[in-house]
Amino acid sequence: MIEEAKFEELLEQYKPMIYYIIRKLAIYKNEQEFYQIGCIALWEAAQRFNKEKGEFRSYVYSFISGRMKTALSKEWNKWNNECQFGNDGYLEVDTGECDYTPLLTSSVFDSIATLLTENQSKWLKAYCLYEKLPADIAKEEGVSVHAVKAWRRDTIAKLKKYSVEELLGNR
Repeated sequence: MIEEAKFEELLEQYKPMIYYIIRKLAIYKNEQEFYQIGCIALWEAAQRFNKEKGEFRSYVYSFISGRMKTALSKEWNKWNNECQFGNDGYLEVDTGECDYTPLLTSSVFDSIATLLTENQSKWLKAYCLYEKLPADIAKEEGVSVHAVKAWRRDTIAKLKKYSVEELLGNR
């Protein structure tokens, strides 16, 4: 067990390493949070270190780096669960904590809808503007879920023929 006073000395000695790892991992958001992760990892590494297994400096570097990478992975997974590409290739967004602003607004929808059939427009509007699921759309329109999925499939196929610039026009 390491004493608090000794840890303060250790922290002062390894503080540059913690900041080096932060820079090496290209962490620029939440830098203080990752510094704290590094400090905690240093404490744990000091508790667990076994002299017989190698050099302390190498062990600490790997331990701190590993903890930060784990934290980055958790952060990425959290973001990925909130903002992810669906099976149809479109970005699906839970706007709760995601920094993504949807591209499809009412005005953009109106210009795109001219390229689509009535049913395709219904699906696009319900899904992209109101974030409704196929089952909800089917219930509202009085059709089967299979029919709504066909509208989706045909809409996507049709829109793939156009570039983003063509779809958005000169806005």
